[in-house]
Amino acid sequence: MSAWYVVLTGAQQEITTVWRLHLLGLEMFTPVLRRRIRTGRVHKGRNITRLVVRPMFPSYGFVRQGPGCNTDAILGVHGVRDFLRNEHGQIATLPHEAVLAIHAKQQQELEAFIAASRRGRHFHSNLRVGQRVRVDDGGIYSGLVATVDRIDARGRIDVLFGLIRHTLPIDMVAAA
Repeated sequence: MSAWYVVLTGAQQEITTVWRLHLLGLEMFTPVLRRRIRTGRVHKGRNITRLVVRPMFPSYGFVRQGPGCNTDAILGVHGVRDFLRNEHGQIATLPHEAVLAIHAKQQQELEAFIAASRRGRHFHSNLRVGQRVRVDDGGIYSGLVATVDRIDARGRIDVLFGLIRHTLPIDMVAAA
């Protein structure tokens, strides 16, 4: 397999530069990470977040060497600043195995992000609103019987102790 050049891109131009180099028939790889960030807004008592895609290596990308790979043409593409160079000023290259390792790390990060996203959204319980439950948290409510008032998708439950409402993690209660 052919080696890869490390390309220095303009600030926040990694993704758009990929498309410009693809138009030249070149293969560029820019590993990205997905993150949820808070927007600062609140809707119905919950923080609003949005999904953002950020480069794993800001201002860097990898271009595969090939028969039609002209370094002068790459430098002429809008968004490309230069190549990563060694101490002698020569263009540095990465072996294909190193880029495969970076790709594997990107996939690992993606799988972790997906798993973390699923944890909070797909919570299922056999409890129902109105059902009587016993609190087993080992705290001050331990052993008390309450009524389920509300269950949310994040694994929290509102229980009523007579007129007193309290929120607990759902794994702290058992059907009475």
